Amino acid sequence: MTTPAATGPLATPAGGPSTPLPTPADGPSTPLPTPADGPSTPLPTPADGPSTPLPTPADGPSTPIATTADGPSAPLAITAGRPSGPNWPREDEPEIRPDWRERFALGTDLALIGIGVTVAALPVLTLPAALAAGSTAVRHRYHAGSLPAFRPLLRQFRRTLLPGVPVVLVAALLLIDLVALSRGWVPGGTPMLVITAAVVTWLAGVTTLTLVAGGRDPSQSWKAAIGWAWGQAVSRPWSAIAPALAGMLAFFLALSVPATIPLVVGFHLFAGHVLSDRLAPAE
Repeated sequence: MTTPAATGPLATPAGGPSTPLPTPADGPSTPLPTPADGPSTPLPTPADGPSTPLPTPADGPSTPIATTADGPSAPLAITAGRPSGPNWPREDEPEIRPDWRERFALGTDLALIGIGVTVAALPVLTLPAALAAGSTAVRHRYHAGSLPAFRPLLRQFRRTLLPGVPVVLVAALLLIDLVALSRGWVPGGTPMLVITAAVVTWLAGVTTLTLVAGGRDPSQSWKAAIGWAWGQAVSRPWSAIAPALAGMLAFFLALSVPATIPLVVGFHLFAGHVLSDRLAPAE
């Protein structure tokens, strides 16, 4: 009995070379390339040719953002007729505001001016001249940021001393009239008292505008300052009403706490300049 021929054992005898596995009929199989044998073979493309790149817009291909370290970055791709980048609104520069030290220095200077005006007005007849010089000092501190020199203020005080005496007499007559109406010494009663109080308030606003005009231009006369203040009060009523209301508040505060009179004087002059700059600016 014969045995079939063997195709070859997997393990070869120790005495001879191993027999390789049989290969298909079409030839030996090609081994996969390894990095040591050379570069890898790229993946085959479809039979109709290489792949077509993605279409770009009609106005041209977009420029990619270059992020490599060997050159500057390219701008963002834009299309025809469109701005390059978002159209953000431009912000204004922040306004520089004074800190607490500058505000404290301003309050100190205003208090110093008020004390000087109060001392100069103690003879009563010198009240208009003292207020005019104080208005000039407040105006200089308001715009220049420092107190003015003393000699120009003294010259202004001397020049406006005599022309200001009639103003004191008119103010005294109005004050006596108010007191007499309020206590029933003269006929008229409450209606006349209200009308007189309104007139006095209006004239107080005109007086504040007159002091502001003198502070803006110390060289002008009382007549020119009063003419400008009257014209502003007639054409712009709020330019006289607002300082008058501030003056009433300052007056009642001074009556409540008499020790604050020097401070009230300086701060009221400052309020008059600030309000007038907004309601009656210089022409």
